[in-house]
Amino acid sequence: ATRHAALHHLCPTKALPRGQRDFQDGQGNGDASAAVGQQLVPWQGRIWSAALRFLLGDPSESLPLPAAHPQSAGLKVWLIEAVAPKLKKLPAVKNKLDKEMSGQLASFREKFGQELTQPRLRLPEEGMPEQDILSLMVERKELDTKHWKDGKITGAVYHGEQKHYDFIAQVFGKWGFANPLHPGIHPALRQMDSEVVRMVIGMYNGGDECCGAFTTGGTESILMSIKAYRDWALAEKGISDPNIVICNTAHAAFDKAGKYFNVFVKHSRTNDDMQIDIAHMRSLIDGNTVAIVGSCCQYSHGAVDDIEEMAKVALRHNIGLHVDCCLGGFLVPFMEQAGFSLKPFDFRVKGVTSISCDPHKYGFAPKGSSVVMFSNKALRHHMYCYLTQWSGGIYATPTMTGSRAGGPVEGEHVKFGVAGYVETTRQIVGACRKISEGVRQMEGVKLIGKPEVCVVAFTTTKEGISCYSLADCMQKKFGWELASCQNPPCVHLALTLPTSKNADQFLLDLKESVKIVFAEPKGFTSTAGMYGMAASLPSSFLEDAAATYLDAMSEAISSVPAKAGA
Repeated sequence: ATRHAALHHLCPTKALPRGQRDFQDGQGNGDASAAVGQQLVPWQGRIWSAALRFLLGDPSESLPLPAAHPQSAGLKVWLIEAVAPKLKKLPAVKNKLDKEMSGQLASFREKFGQELTQPRLRLPEEGMPEQDILSLMVERKELDTKHWKDGKITGAVYHGEQKHYDFIAQVFGKWGFANPLHPGIHPALRQMDSEVVRMVIGMYNGGDECCGAFTTGGTESILMSIKAYRDWALAEKGISDPNIVICNTAHAAFDKAGKYFNVFVKHSRTNDDMQIDIAHMRSLIDGNTVAIVGSCCQYSHGAVDDIEEMAKVALRHNIGLHVDCCLGGFLVPFMEQAGFSLKPFDFRVKGVTSISCDPHKYGFAPKGSSVVMFSNKALRHHMYCYLTQWSGGIYATPTMTGSRAGGPVEGEHVKFGVAGYVETTRQIVGACRKISEGVRQMEGVKLIGKPEVCVVAFTTTKEGISCYSLADCMQKKFGWELASCQNPPCVHLALTLPTSKNADQFLLDLKESVKIVFAEPKGFTSTAGMYGMAASLPSSFLEDAAATYLDAMSEAISSVPAKAGA
């Protein structure tokens, strides 16, 4: 039903453990490993033998690693990751992995092919009548709608009322073929693009000097901010080997930006409330650090980082501070008016230099709507891409994309207005607070982090009972789709307008699920077993499984066979 529900059947890509960065030097180059070179030999033999037993023997076994001193935890992880790629090249290991991946691919194909209509794999010789196309779209839309219309999924569908979607479809239809890349042809579209950016800047208390750009989603907004910091640091400070410091709970898009733009990413620990540990973050900053990142709120646990304290650090080191508000984008600016206190997090805080916000979540805009904001135009200029010698003429774009649809425009923003967003914030944040308080008082479960906005994360308290088993029970018995998180193990519910109406029912179903799982712990073990397996595997093996999942997802699969020649 959702991206995370689908990935529920796949060993997830592992986040970098805290210890992996702890033994690295200030530049993040890992040179300090040479100082502990004498420790490599005994560990290497243990890891090779354990990994071989795992790969060639019973795959349910975890790697039997000995207890380690906290300072050597990073070394242990580093060795496992270093050895794994070499293991995969051994013929016996490669054959076993190929066999396992073939089985996984077949499993994913079966899953993705369920409930679908007959696939169409070739362009028809003759055109299909418009009415037939519309009938097919109605049929396929019903397949997608039935999984979320009861308001029992985490995130993904933020408004849920067909009347609103019909209105947005009318607006989108007028601009779906217009391209912001051609402002001379579409002057009104350019105007609306800039108006949306200006409205969002106003929500975040930006002054006249603040500016931004419209992007296709939170990931692109985050990528653009990191690209801007990289290029700014090279131009203004001469930094050619940049790094950023983020919390280990920050959105995966920051690590993605690091991979795309060759920016080293350092991961700070969290405090007990799952906020970034300011002291540890400060210790990771060095002469090549170009920016630090805070979340308001972060995805996994809904925690809000201490942006004011982070801003003090950023100013002291003359580096950027990006605040990721992609998830809470159209909630956190209205919380105070809705009756919920929240510490300053936006351009009111001196030292905040960029913010990302997604209208296509709680702004109820169509998918493909995000805004990245900067404190000044000079910084935004480093986001731009210029090609002045191209044979097609001087080429410049503000963001990653060239052409994009003009459909995601401002209709929904002016429809709701401040009053409308204050009311939806009151409903969603209110439901979040109600559920978090209910979880806090419920036996058998405990909150993870401090849920302030729209996400409630929790785990179980009884030894031997996995939170993932609890999530499986919630799905099988009551139809709730929760997101599975890790490091630490927990599950969460991201509240939306549809789910906020079911807050009381959620607590009743959760309480009943706790009773069921505690009485029958072996009855719900699929996800728990998967995450237990994932915790013992090197990242490169999990990446192979993820690649298989993505391969299957890109195939036109259906349990209904295609017609001959179709």
